[in-house]
Amino acid sequence: MIPNSVLARFAKTWQFTRSLTYDFLKVLNEESLSYSPHPAFGNLGKQIRHLGDVQECYVRALETGVADFSRKRMDLSMESSLEKLTHHLREMDNYLYDALSKYTADPLKQEIKWPTTRLSVLEHLFLLPQHEAIHQGQWSLAARQHGIDLPKTWVDNWAL
Repeated sequence: MIPNSVLARFAKTWQFTRSLTYDFLKVLNEESLSYSPHPAFGNLGKQIRHLGDVQECYVRALETGVADFSRKRMDLSMESSLEKLTHHLREMDNYLYDALSKYTADPLKQEIKWPTTRLSVLEHLFLLPQHEAIHQGQWSLAARQHGIDLPKTWVDNWAL
């Protein structure tokens, strides 16, 4: 349970956004993880692994007060396995929820230092689902190009 009501509301938004990623993983197969619509895009497995790596940086920033994306985990071995990718994301979700449940500072007043700005903890956190949604949009295009049907939740929520 997350005692801070503001952080609990963030967690609800996050759960919805991440649930769409889990639904996308369910329509993929191991072969589709290697698909990339463009060499600079990275394949789907890399993109999904990247989400967990970036999420870890966001949570670490709650602990350190600094957003440092140069220290991402980047375990490339999981990029070709749906099971490993799902496990990675679930592990990062548990890390996030644990950090939110223990967070005691005021998320509207406490700040996180980014390379070019300072953001309140809440502003910092809301960039996480924004980042994930950007990738979901990229995956939507990649899936259609590769002949992958989008999850029903995507169609229902985005009226696709």
